[in-house]
Amino acid sequence: MKRCAYTILFLLVVMFSSQLWAQAKPLAQSAADPLTPLAWFVGGTWVSDVKDASDGSVTHVENRMRWAPNHQAIEFNVDFNGKPHYSGFYAYNPATKQIVFYYTNSEGELTNGAATPDDDGKTLRQEFDIMHLSGNTGHVRSTIAREGNDAYWLTVFMQKNGDWQQVFRIRYDRRRSEAVPAP
Repeated sequence: MKRCAYTILFLLVVMFSSQLWAQAKPLAQSAADPLTPLAWFVGGTWVSDVKDASDGSVTHVENRMRWAPNHQAIEFNVDFNGKPHYSGFYAYNPATKQIVFYYTNSEGELTNGAATPDDDGKTLRQEFDIMHLSGNTGHVRSTIAREGNDAYWLTVFMQKNGDWQQVFRIRYDRRRSEAVPAP
């Protein structure tokens, strides 16, 4: 009986020790981290003033990107004219071996898609679906083209008569807070 109790005790110690060891691993990103191509996004506030061609009104956009506390996702919140509009995250899907993203907007729509970094380290190609409240789904593509460490162009494409057409192109510039060092 004592031998059985010691065996069970030993197995419990091994199980709990391995759990503690797994939790004690550092959260630092390695070169093999699949989110490394997006790390330049993190920090500061990305800003743009988007002018509506139809009426001349301007929408001030602020996008804040940060690492999730567990460092396994990059979270983002986007405000339009100081009001929350998008909330989402990028993460690595180990089953599909893709960087994926999900976000909701203030109207309740859900978007999910995949992001593919180009080998140049400056371009991110995204393909995604927007689930509208009507129940319809819209398929969209976008390209994020980085200019240095503190600017990028977002270009969005939608299908029209079977062809992909550019819908808009917006430049974002990073406004750094004092707490965010340059990469």
